[in-house]
Amino acid sequence: MKALAELSFEFIWHLTFTEEEYLDLDFSVRWLSSLGVYVNAMTAEEKAALVAVALDRQARWLALPDAQGFIQRNLVTAEQRAFLDSMISGEFFSQFD
Repeated sequence: MKALAELSFEFIWHLTFTEEEYLDLDFSVRWLSSLGVYVNAMTAEEKAALVAVALDRQARWLALPDAQGFIQRNLVTAEQRAFLDSMISGEFFSQFD
């Protein structure tokens, strides 16, 4: 289930944050508008797996600098942080109720 949750997270992230010139707008609008159908069909276990992926991404992306001094948190926007927080808190799922 973890692999499917990771794939789902990446797909939702891609639809949400990819620049318009790199994504077919009709495609993304169609998928984003039907996202609620899929989210509402998820079991509690599937939602928990997706939250676990978001927690993992948040931990990696907002971690302190690595041994070479690279810090990924500077690349994560406020909107992306809010998205991660929303998914982790469950707010992401409740918006489709």
